[in-house]
Parts: sequence; C-alpha cells; structure tokens
Amino acid sequence: MFRSSGMRNRVPSSNSTGSMTSLIMLMLSFLACFYTAGRLWEDAEVRSLLVGRLETRTLQESGLKSVDETLKMLDCKEMQKRIAALEMEIAAARSQGFMLKRPAVNNTTANGGRLHAVIGVYTGFGNRLRRDSIRKTWMPTGEQLKKLEVEKGIVIRFVVGRSANKGDSSDRLIDEENNKTKDFLILESHVEGENEVSRKTKTFISTAVEHWDADFYMKVDDDVFVNVEMLGAMLASHWDKPRVYVGCMKSGEVFSEPNQRWYEPEWWKFGDEKSYFRHAAGQIYGLSRALAQYIAINSAILHEYSNEDVTVGSWMIGLEVDHVDERRLCCASSVDGLCEKWKYIGEECIAVLDSDCGGLCDSANRMSVVKAKCS
Repeated sequence: MFRSSGMRNRVPSSNSTGSMTSLIMLMLSFLACFYTAGRLWEDAEVRSLLVGRLETRTLQESGLKSVDETLKMLDCKEMQKRIAALEMEIAAARSQGFMLKRPAVNNTTANGGRLHAVIGVYTGFGNRLRRDSIRKTWMPTGEQLKKLEVEKGIVIRFVVGRSANKGDSSDRLIDEENNKTKDFLILESHVEGENEVSRKTKTFISTAVEHWDADFYMKVDDDVFVNVEMLGAMLASHWDKPRVYVGCMKSGEVFSEPNQRWYEPEWWKFGDEKSYFRHAAGQIYGLSRALAQYIAINSAILHEYSNEDVTVGSWMIGLEVDHVDERRLCCASSVDGLCEKWKYIGEECIAVLDSDCGGLCDSANRMSVVKAKCS
C-alpha cells in the first residue's frame, strides 16, 4: 500500500514539468512570429520607399508628372484663375471710382451732404490781373465765397503749382496773395511750366478728390467768364448719369510738324488719318465724381500727351462714359448778341471765351464787359 501511494505522488511532478516546457515553447513561437512579421513589415516599407523613388526618378527622366504633382499643378492653375478674376474685379471697382481713402477735408454744405462741384481755375504766377478781374466779376470773395460753399455746395479755387526754384519771389507772391484772399489751391508737388499742363491736370484732380468729396470736378482757365449759377444748374441735370464728361466736344487734325502751334510729338499714335478722337476743349470741362476718382487712383499709369485736352480725352477711352457736348460752355464773345440769342430761346451762356485767343482776348480788361452782356 505504501508503494502504490508513493507512485501516485510522483506522477503530478512529471506532468508539471511538461506543461512548463510547452508554455515556454509556445512563448518562443509567438516571439518568433512577431519578429518575422516585424521584419517583413520593415522590408515592405523599404521596398515601397525604393519603388517610390524609382518611379519619381523614372518620371523625371521621362518628363512625366506624378499624380500628386499633377494635382498640385491643377491647384496652382485654379488659384491663378482666381487671382486673375480678383484682379479684374479690382480693375472694375477702380473704374467705378471706389476710393482707397476718404477725403481729408470735411464737406461744409448746409445740409451736411456731399459738395455739388469743385471748380479749379488754372492760373499762373504772372496772372494777378486776370485773377483780380475774375474776383470782381464771377467769383465771390471772402465770406461770400464761404457762403457759396455752404449754401450751394460749390467750391472755387485758383489752382497753381510751385516755381522750379522753390521759395523764390514767384512762390512768395502767390503765398502773400493767398494769405489775403484764401482762394488758392496750391499744388505743392507740381512745378509750373508751359508744357506741364497735362501733368498739372492730373495733380489737380488727384488733390481735389483727396480734399473734397463732390459730385463734379471742373477745370476752367483764368481767361474764361463763367456763370456759376447756370453752371451749377447744368451739372445738376446730369446727376442721374454715373460717369459724365462734359464740355464743348471736338476732334480734328493731329499736328505732326514741330513748328506748328499744337504740335503733338506722339502724332504717329493717332493712325494714318492723323485725327484726334472726340474730346472736350481745354478751356472748360467737367468730370463726374467716379471719373475724377478713377483718375486719382490711376494717375501713376495714365499717359500724358502734349496737349492737355487730348490727354484728358484719352483717359476716357475704354471707359463707359457719357460724352456731353454742352455748347453753352463755349459761347464766343466776338459774336454780337450771342448771349442775347441764348436768352431769347430761354437759355443762358454758361461760359464765354474767344476761340482765337483760347479764352477771352484781353480778359483782364474785358471780363466786366462780358459780364454785363451775359449775366
């Protein structure tokens, strides 16, 4: 009995040793599987990387593009299209006269609204007598000038630049006159010169737009008589038009000989017929707000021709603009009874000048005579 009992006690010890051996073998098998799988995965990644590089090199050598590169190129092209579309929208907005900054000077109309018109009277250093004749006839002075701005929304200023020798007697005389009259717009960045009128116009419009927010901007020579009340009424009749270019419209021969009075050095740009496009005479013309703002925004790239009136007319080409041919802006004082004829048909001359002299001949002495006949 004791022997059989001892035999039974030794059997479990043998079974326990076998189980441990099996468990160890099983764990070693699992570790071997994990190691083999890891090596296979690593080899697969290496193979994938090598294949990718080989494909890229092959595509580069053959001039072909991978799928990713093609998609990137398509995205770039789509972005370029969007940028081009935005540039076109910006150009369209600029043509509508959208401003990048607000006017520096607040308007002073009685109702707090936008000014009706800014009238710039071009003058020169030696034209004091002309300016005085205008002050005595059609341009108010002192408090009356301020009243015109407040009640009618019309600003009038003599426009002049600076001398080539800045600070000389010409500049000082203008400054002294302006200190007394307060009726100048001095273009500090512009140098006065016989052949610089086109550039002066660009600077005047840009400066006027920066200083005053108005419906219209007018340019007038200092030898032209103007009926301010009639001018305001005429401009008001064009409020419903978004882009207006008003004046005595004309066209004609382009002078290509240097000895001719209105010689145009770039005559060849006007074609074989050498004929100007339609444009307003330079003595007096006006631009609506959108057009003036367009010029102010794009002044750096707008071309200047030798003659100012042609220059302004060229800026209007390619824009949706109403060219208003207003013949009352070029009444001739030399025609007897002309102003009376206009009154007879229920109208009045807005501006009076002499085509032979540009403006009024001997305007300093005849401005008061014209006023008596035409106002």
